[in-house]
Amino acid sequence: MDDILRKIDLIIDRTGVSYASAKEALEQSGGSVIDAIIYLENKLHTTAGSYHQLKGILKKAKETKIRVLKEGEQVAEVPMTAGILGLVGTIALPGLAAIGAIGSAAALLSNYSLEVKKSDTMDDQQEENLN
Repeated sequence: MDDILRKIDLIIDRTGVSYASAKEALEQSGGSVIDAIIYLENKLHTTAGSYHQLKGILKKAKETKIRVLKEGEQVAEVPMTAGILGLVGTIALPGLAAIGAIGSAAALLSNYSLEVKKSDTMDDQQEENLN
C-alpha cells in the first residue's frame, strides 16, 4: 500500500493532477509511474486539441453574421453563434422547434430571406445568399 501511495505522490508531483486521476493513470499503466505520466500527457494533449478545434469553430462562427432581409432591405443581423444557440435550444426543447417552423414559414410567405455574411470586409458578390 505504501508503494502505491508513493507512486501516486510521484505522479501528482510531476503532473499536478488529482489523486483520483493519478490512481486511474497508475492502474491503466499496470503500476508503472512513467507509463502513467505518459498516459496523462496523452490524455491532456487530446483534450487540449479538442478545445483548440472548438475555439477555432466558435471564432469563425462569431465572425459570420446572419442577415434577415425583407424585399432586399436588411431588417436584422445576428452573429452566427446566436443562430447556433437557437438551434441547440430547439433541439433541447421540441416546443421551440414548432414555433420556429411556424415563424420560418410565415417569414418565407412574407418575402423575407436569410443571407449569411462571412465577414465585414467581404463585398456583396462574395456573400452567400440563401434566398
